[in-house]
Amino acid sequence: MAKRFAKYQIDALMAAFEESEHLTKQKKMELCISTGLDVEQIGSWFNRKRAHKRAKKSVGDLQRTNGLLEQALQEIEKKKDELRKEIRESKRREAEIGAENLRLREQLGMVGGDSYFDPILREVAQATGYKILQEKFPPN
Repeated sequence: MAKRFAKYQIDALMAAFEESEHLTKQKKMELCISTGLDVEQIGSWFNRKRAHKRAKKSVGDLQRTNGLLEQALQEIEKKKDELRKEIRESKRREAEIGAENLRLREQLGMVGGDSYFDPILREVAQATGYKILQEKFPPN
C-alpha cells in the first residue's frame, strides 16, 4: 500500500505547484532535498495534481454547458407553448371565417351548387371540425 505524504511534504509540493505546474530539474532536486521524497514520487504527485486539475476544469465546463442547455430547453418549451397557442387561435379563427363564409354564401344562395367552392368548403369542414360546415359538406 502506498505511503501517505506528511503534511509538510504536501505543503511544499503544493507551494511548488502553485508556482508552476511543471517542474524544472533544479526545482525537482530542491523538493527532493526539502521533502525527503524521491524524484519519481515528486513527478507522480505533480502528474496526479495536473490530472485532477484538468478533471475539475472538465466538470466545471460540463456543468456550465449543462446550465446553458437547460436554459435553452426552457426557452424552446416556452416557444413551443406559444406556437401551440397560436395554432389553436388560428384554427379557431379559421373556423370563424369558414362559418362566416358559409353564412355569406347562404345569403347569396350559393350553397350546394357551386362546383368551385364546394370542395374547398368540404376541406375546411374536415380540417376545422366545424359542425355546420360538416353538415353542409360531408366527406365524399
